[in-house]
Amino acid sequence: MTHPHLFGNRWRPRALAVVLAAAALLVGAATAAQAHNTLEGTSPADGSTVRVVPAQVTLTFNEPAVAVGTEIIVTGPGGPVQSGAAVLVNNTVSENLRAGSPAGEYRVVWRVTSADGHPVTGTFSFTATAASSGQGAATVASSPASTPAGGSGRSVVLWWVMAAGVLILVPLLVFVVTRRPRTTPHDERDAE
Repeated sequence: MTHPHLFGNRWRPRALAVVLAAAALLVGAATAAQAHNTLEGTSPADGSTVRVVPAQVTLTFNEPAVAVGTEIIVTGPGGPVQSGAAVLVNNTVSENLRAGSPAGEYRVVWRVTSADGHPVTGTFSFTATAASSGQGAATVASSPASTPAGGSGRSVVLWWVMAAGVLILVPLLVFVVTRRPRTTPHDERDAE
């Protein structure tokens, strides 16, 4: 015979473990989703027509990006026209364009690495009615894009702490759920 209070007490830790694991997974997923960069605007604007090919294209995001894996490719009527590496400054990513780029339609393909390490990609286009001048764009930085200062480091640390919590809770949950209850002499007598 099984005692009702033993059955209830045996399942409480398991139920608690399931609830805690589910909560950790939900919080971890929400944090990861919040850490992805979101494009807020471009210069030139998507689908716009500008008088002359600009010296650079700029993408503005809701938060700073990470330099590793961040790239902008600008292709015009004559092929790629980007010059140097993408430049990260706070929540903007810019790419200089070659001097003398011809008039016509331009397509911008971009990839930005969010603070949580996930890549975010997209495209936009614009049309220039005249070629750019023969002078080069003012170079903001000729070295590879640098990691911006700010809160991105905290986001990465928070994400790793939550991931570690999930990695600890899941095996604990598996152990609790698959563990066989011990039988006591009292339970064996009840079974007879």
